[in-house]
Amino acid sequence: MIGEPRENRAQARPIANTNELIRMADVAVKTAVPVSADAVTSDRPPKRTRRRVDALALSAGALAVAAVVAAGTIGAVQMATASPAASSLESLQADEAAIQNAYQSLKTTSDRIAADIQKQAADATALRGALVATSTTPDPGSEEAEPLPVTDPAALSTALEAIDSYTTGLAAVSLPELPAEYARPDIDTESLVEVGSAIDAAQEQLVVLDAATAELRTVESQVGSLGAPAEAAVETYTATFPGAAQAANDRYPDADEALRTALTDAATRVAEADLWEPANVAALTVYRDAFGAVAADQLRVEIEREVERQREIEEERRQQQQQDNQQPDPEQTPPEDGSTEPPADGTDPGTGTPPDGETAP
Repeated sequence: MIGEPRENRAQARPIANTNELIRMADVAVKTAVPVSADAVTSDRPPKRTRRRVDALALSAGALAVAAVVAAGTIGAVQMATASPAASSLESLQADEAAIQNAYQSLKTTSDRIAADIQKQAADATALRGALVATSTTPDPGSEEAEPLPVTDPAALSTALEAIDSYTTGLAAVSLPELPAEYARPDIDTESLVEVGSAIDAAQEQLVVLDAATAELRTVESQVGSLGAPAEAAVETYTATFPGAAQAANDRYPDADEALRTALTDAATRVAEADLWEPANVAALTVYRDAFGAVAADQLRVEIEREVERQREIEEERRQQQQQDNQQPDPEQTPPEDGSTEPPADGTDPGTGTPPDGETAP
């Protein structure tokens, strides 16, 4: 069984010719020379002394062989005497470890989704409030301080409706209940039947956990898709800020140039910001305040211009009055005592003509 197959082995060499062998033997007899004992003794190498048996080495080898035989015997006995219930119990323990890991993963995922829903709802509510609060500023030119829109009202309305739908959808999400936590029933671990029943129950629990995991993944995907319309609407709204800032600068051309530039920069930052990050919401407040500053400065310029115009009008009126006071009255001033009697020479006080056609001296 070991080595090459018989058919592959080399063929045996053929037997030598018999006549040739006889001839070689005759030659050897004729040429033979007697050999003395001395020659034999001198040419032969010295005989090697026989080795003595080492009892200690023999004992050690015997013990090693005995140990190997004993180990093989013990292993064979253990294999022969192993309980089928013990092997099944190991399988049950492996299933129980898988159940524990699957349950912990499922619970962790469920808790994370619940926390995400709560955070997203809070962020959406806060963003909605910020959008409303920064959409107007008190009109500096109004006696009642009426709100002055600083953004596109139509785009704002669309964004608010999308956020409301988003928060409503989040509130409607229902997380599936987790399966009951697994616990091994009280069984006889030496009973193959009872251990087998426990394995069946563990396998059924794994199937339940797999189904719950798939359902939870569906809910997670649903939560992730709820925010897309709101995000798009808010992005569309923030894209209108640069245009609103340009319109304000056109409406308030006399405001300080530094304020107008600050308004343009603030609008650009809002358009580039992700307002779903709470830290970026402050950009809305900066824009609103910049808008209000431009409007207020325009009003300041207009007030100063009106004051200057009124001052010029008053100055013109005063100068005109002075000029009028310096010109003489063409009519004769009546006597200080208020007398209306004609002059003594009879001259007509109205025309200055002498009476009776006389000429004035």
